[in-house]
Amino acid sequence: MVRAAVLLAIAAVVQWLRLLLPLPPVASMLLIGSVVNLCLCLSLWTGSLKFTAVSCLLLPVFAWLQGHLFFWPLIPVIFLGNFVYCLSLKMAAGWKVALPPVLKAVVLWSGTGLTAGLFHLPAQMKQVLMVYMAVPQWATAAIGLVLAFFVRRALQQRGVLS
Repeated sequence: MVRAAVLLAIAAVVQWLRLLLPLPPVASMLLIGSVVNLCLCLSLWTGSLKFTAVSCLLLPVFAWLQGHLFFWPLIPVIFLGNFVYCLSLKMAAGWKVALPPVLKAVVLWSGTGLTAGLFHLPAQMKQVLMVYMAVPQWATAAIGLVLAFFVRRALQQRGVLS
């Protein structure tokens, strides 16, 4: 539980850094999103799915409270995308670890389309949101997963993790 809480705190602080780092939006999204996904992976691998699920829910809530998520109805969609990412990662073995980022992107893309339709967003805004919630989210999920493998291995080699 403590590791999950520390990793949640790190992810929340990293999300908040958007306000301080003068990076272009794409670079900011890739850097911050990758670290957030890294934290989700490490939380899953070093703790439990239950505590990681709490992080999956709280991170989009924090993003909305921090002003990074302007459309609050996407909170459940992002939670579901994060949770599917973690759940599929927990079940994946071997080459199948490539699937969680794809599944996350599919859930975010389809969930965003459904939510945008339910709230009658203009078609152009809906399309932009759907693209934003698919390709960049897939990239940050994949980068975060690769980084998490390296960080976990380094922590294991130093005896921090078993």
